[in-house]
Amino acid sequence: MTGPRSGASTLRTFAVRLRNSAPVSARILSELAGEIDRGGPVADLLCSHHAVHSPLFGIQALAGVRLLMLNGKAPELTDRFNAAHAAAMSGEGDSTSLLAWLAARRAIVDNPGDILAALDRTVQQHQPKTAGFLLRGLTMLGAPRIRLLELGACAGLNLILDRYRWFGLGWEWGDIASPVRLAAVGPRPHQLEIIERAGCDLQPRDPKDPRHAMILRSFIPPEHDALRWDLDDAIALAAKVGVPVQCSPAGRWLREMLVPPENPATLTVVWHSSFWNYLTDSERDEIETTLTAAAGSMPLARIAYEPVDWRTNPRLSVTVYA
Repeated sequence: MTGPRSGASTLRTFAVRLRNSAPVSARILSELAGEIDRGGPVADLLCSHHAVHSPLFGIQALAGVRLLMLNGKAPELTDRFNAAHAAAMSGEGDSTSLLAWLAARRAIVDNPGDILAALDRTVQQHQPKTAGFLLRGLTMLGAPRIRLLELGACAGLNLILDRYRWFGLGWEWGDIASPVRLAAVGPRPHQLEIIERAGCDLQPRDPKDPRHAMILRSFIPPEHDALRWDLDDAIALAAKVGVPVQCSPAGRWLREMLVPPENPATLTVVWHSSFWNYLTDSERDEIETTLTAAAGSMPLARIAYEPVDWRTNPRLSVTVYA
């Protein structure tokens, strides 16, 4: 399948996934796919970028459109989108969705540099609820003292999971005064202390930087209000806590960080989510080799929440190195 044809197919696949939960965003993606099929200025712009070959092309394209709304560069699109969303919620909206798409098309043509910049970015769907799977993994490990190291940490929101308030079936856990309040699955976590936390990322986001925060918000479709509210609360909390996320390749950073902790009873946990499929085979081998070598000198575990490939849902895996 050629680049433009595969790009249109990717947009349509993502549109189908969003049809029920984000119908206006789905309509925009479907129309973008039609533009690629027909040709024209929008197709020329999108197909000029190598991201058109990526299985994540739909997410990147929609994030670019969403960022134009967030940074005030597409006021007509914002108004049309909000009207279409309200109409869709009331069971109407086909004509208003079309108007939203036409406004999106004009915004793309008027802001080609912003769209191309969005296609350059790594997908960072950095939702704080993902940390719930890390919490479940830590509960399975049962260690009271944790050193937490995250690969692909983005803005560090997963690294402050103990600063959130979690609500499970018959239990609560975490900071009782936290502004971030999230549902959790599984048993109640044990008492644990995260004595050290750090992460790395090739494109780290500073939660104190409004521009970086806006980029993170752009990966959430406008219809998903609850996810956006949780993200905003987590970004504000991370900005206050101050979690170090270093700009570095994961393999090199991990080699530098995996030194034995001062207290031999501390369990070092390496964590990553929606990260593994971005790596080359050699980068994966480097990380695996580093973990295996370090296991001989310290208690070490790994928690991953990763899909097998881009088409499947993530699954949780917990590995204890002997």
